[in-house]
Amino acid sequence: MDTLWKTYRAFNCIKLAGIWISGIFLLIMMGFIVYDVIARNLFAGSINGGFEIVQNYFMPLVVFPGLAYAYSSGVLPKMDLVIERIPENAQRLLVIVMILIELFVLLLLVQFTWQFAMNGLEREEGFPAAGRLYPLYPLFFLIPISFALIAIENLFLLIRNLAVKEPTLLMMGEDQEAEDPT
Repeated sequence: MDTLWKTYRAFNCIKLAGIWISGIFLLIMMGFIVYDVIARNLFAGSINGGFEIVQNYFMPLVVFPGLAYAYSSGVLPKMDLVIERIPENAQRLLVIVMILIELFVLLLLVQFTWQFAMNGLEREEGFPAAGRLYPLYPLFFLIPISFALIAIENLFLLIRNLAVKEPTLLMMGEDQEAEDPT
């Protein structure tokens, strides 16, 4: 179990880097929008293609890098209210089955979004803004990477549920800090 926590802590650093990337691009996007609004109202001209740049560059860079962290933090709805109401002997089995189903769906998402990203790379897909064509295909790879990170989180969760008696839907919790020697 010690190796699992050490590996998970390293994985947690990757998730934290993702949330930092999301936060930085959120600040950049806010500054970009504020500058665009000020330029439009004070100087009677906005950034050419500003809406498309925010939509196609900043929004994916705000959402997808931090998705694994948001998933692992427990802010997204889980089935914990339902699980608490069933008998204790069935809880563990239900949690493991749910994690396996989630893992299956996430791996399908990784596969299909990877194919979509490769297709965009082959076609060198882009978007028009202000009379220019900006490349969009590099951002397509954020989608399968974020779903792969969530799948890895679920894999850690599955291993933890197989190793401990108490079923859980969160990898990091109050009980983990008591278990973890560091």
